Amino acid sequence: MVRTFILQWHLSENCNLRCLHCYQEDHVPMCISYKKLEHIYYEFINLIDKLGMRGHINITGGEPFCNPHLFKILDLIKKDNKVSFSILTNGTLIDLDTALKLKSYNPDYVQVSLEGGKKINDYIRGKGTYNQIKKGIRNLKKAGIFTSISFTANHINYKEFPKVVRYGKRLKVDNIWSDRYIPLGGSMDKELTLSKEETKEYLDIMKKERLKMNKKSKTRISMNRALQFTRTNEYAYSCTCGDTLLTVMENGDLVPCRRMPIVVGNVLVDSMYDIYKNNEILKDLRKKTIPEDCMKCEHSNRCRGGLKCLTYAVTGSYNLKDVGCDL
Repeated sequence: MVRTFILQWHLSENCNLRCLHCYQEDHVPMCISYKKLEHIYYEFINLIDKLGMRGHINITGGEPFCNPHLFKILDLIKKDNKVSFSILTNGTLIDLDTALKLKSYNPDYVQVSLEGGKKINDYIRGKGTYNQIKKGIRNLKKAGIFTSISFTANHINYKEFPKVVRYGKRLKVDNIWSDRYIPLGGSMDKELTLSKEETKEYLDIMKKERLKMNKKSKTRISMNRALQFTRTNEYAYSCTCGDTLLTVMENGDLVPCRRMPIVVGNVLVDSMYDIYKNNEILKDLRKKTIPEDCMKCEHSNRCRGGLKCLTYAVTGSYNLKDVGCDL
């Protein structure tokens, strides 16, 4: 079976919002030329060709619809027909014409971020965004695009997950998924990071909502992320960063994952394939080391420590047990 290699590509960190939990709060956005973006694209094509894998690109930002080169990149992807793609967006800039245009490129899905009910979402994402997101999702659905809601669980909003589910069901989104906030040195880290006890409660809330979901509902709650599988008895999650997942930042910096911002090279300077094969951090991540305090767990051979980016952010090491694990 041919494996899929995922590239999360931050075209630019330009964005029309300034969210409370944004990982780029002090960053001054840049936008590199289309020629350089094209170079990055072909570096990825070269990587997957040499590895003998399929390719998938998650296009994001910042806000990808703020980037003037977005549709030129989609033209390139459509012309080559070598990789699939998805868009990760805040959803506020998607009118019907944009949604219909996007549909012509055949995205696998569009992921839209939502942080809770109207009050909490607008506190985190900005006044009026709750209704703007609703319009964006409706336009995506009218265009016939598979649409997913992404919920980032933090100390302020983790109890809001049921409201997100109700919102998603009303709009008939195809999927709702969630992951935990990662403290990357922002001013809100202490206020937003979930405690171990809150993590347990959050996972139990997700499980309850999953069990309540009507089998006839067109909306699915996805629970295969780190630790979530412990509530569903599904196939255990395994972090793939550095193995079949890499992230390219707006300046060409290559990191294992956006939420594990260890710069391992720059693809505008060096070959993405050479960085992948030779960088010591990436080689270490591919060893998939099982943390010592996970050895006795029945899930250890697959889970291998859970959410590595969170553990790295909190402890400085990605080879320790997930800090939120209650097993």
